[in-house]
Amino acid sequence: MIEEVLQKFTEKFNADVDREMNALRGGTLVSAMRYAMMGGGKRLRPFLVLIAAEMGGLTYDDVFPLMFGVELVHTYSLVHDDLPCMDDDDYRRGRKSTHAVYGEAMGVLVGDALLNYAYEYMLSHAVKAKNVGGYIMAINCIMVRAGYMGMLGGQSYDIDEDVKKQFKREDYINMYSGKTGALFQAALGAGAFAASLSEETIMALLKCGNYLGVAFQLKDDLADALQDEKGVDEKEKKPCLTMLSTIDQAAAKEFVELDRDVAMDTVRDLKGSENLLALIQYLLTMPKDDKGGASSEVPEEKKE
Repeated sequence: MIEEVLQKFTEKFNADVDREMNALRGGTLVSAMRYAMMGGGKRLRPFLVLIAAEMGGLTYDDVFPLMFGVELVHTYSLVHDDLPCMDDDDYRRGRKSTHAVYGEAMGVLVGDALLNYAYEYMLSHAVKAKNVGGYIMAINCIMVRAGYMGMLGGQSYDIDEDVKKQFKREDYINMYSGKTGALFQAALGAGAFAASLSEETIMALLKCGNYLGVAFQLKDDLADALQDEKGVDEKEKKPCLTMLSTIDQAAAKEFVELDRDVAMDTVRDLKGSENLLALIQYLLTMPKDDKGGASSEVPEEKKE
């Protein structure tokens, strides 16, 4: 079962992340960086790096620097996302967010430090890679999709008041593509470039990553909406900008399932795609009610 594979991966990856973060030396900034990186989560993005790399015969050790790098980038984005000037969240994954423990100014520096360290770490290991050119392309894939054309561009929708006034459904899709889809693309693309997969395969994986990310974000928004209905998030300080303002929950579930199917169809015929297909199915299959239809309940998801 893919759940067991993911769990074993997460345990090993967490141990290796803990080792790398404990090797850093410094004061409060480094302590805060460690705190942010060891905050839990499924580690989906590094797992996607490995899945793509294994399609080309590479191993966990071959691409650990890329897996660690993409998770450093992802964690920096979460630290900044929680800041008072952004979503203003004092908790993440059941514990205090980084800025709530170390202060707002340190939270800004932690995010900056994690992002910079990601590229320091990946580039320092690129020269040792079996395929140096592929590794450089992999790092570039991550950098571009973490930037203004990807993750940051998508995040900008959340804070641009002029854009919010005229938001349409396609704008939400673009926002989700940036906020979440871009790093899923980065992960699959990085693994694929490092493994020297064909251009056709890389393009298919990038397309898959986008559809997977959009659907994953909408499924997460559905879970948040149901929690709001139960009063779980009554203390939230800022409303979130989601596609649920343009479609009802039933339509949103159908949208998730449609994007899931497109993501799977995109990579179904690729050699070695079995784990990727199983992961997509696991992440995006909506629960069924007693009558066989889509349930009104969406399992609680910790924000990834």
